[in-house]
Amino acid sequence: MNFEKLDPFCKQKIEEFKEENKDFLENPIVKSFLMEEKNQKLLVEVICDPTEENQKLLDNEFKKFYFDIRFTSYISMVLYFNAINFDKRYRKMLKRHPLTVDQPIKNDTSNTSFNAMLVDVETEIQVEDILRSDNIEDYITNPVLYEAIQSLTEKQKEVISLAYVKGLTDTEISKVLNKSQQAVSKIHKAALKSICKFIEKKED
Repeated sequence: MNFEKLDPFCKQKIEEFKEENKDFLENPIVKSFLMEEKNQKLLVEVICDPTEENQKLLDNEFKKFYFDIRFTSYISMVLYFNAINFDKRYRKMLKRHPLTVDQPIKNDTSNTSFNAMLVDVETEIQVEDILRSDNIEDYITNPVLYEAIQSLTEKQKEVISLAYVKGLTDTEISKVLNKSQQAVSKIHKAALKSICKFIEKKED
């Protein structure tokens, strides 16, 4: 926001507010909120013209912003735990119901399995790695969340899958996709926001 156009009185009030609220303005959520110019303008209006209406507009905007952050964080955790829980269930299933090739050969006292006889040890390919999907959609059991993910672009799905199935950071994803970390973070955040908006719309 261009503060040069403000009158001297308003500038002074803003400087006083900054001095008196240093810790508040350093709060990560507040800093993120004030990165948007429209929110900066709302705060300036409250500082320079502290009417009840201006205060209400700022409060409402902050509430919406804070809700979006919490909801986005919630969706992020849901995606993460869906992938983790699916993986746990999958591993438990493999232990309880081993594949035919993993079961011991009947009447073989050495307990050798078909798999041990067929696998080329030099390949180091695991059946588990082949069966385990890299697609986030295969891990989601909630139908609304599943629909929300289907509504994403292919690039957004790819980033979300790498983040929550593979457990990669944005920096690691950027290396995999040969993109900048900033570009990946932007796609990641946009994907989570799209999921949030889709779910909110469905609930409405």
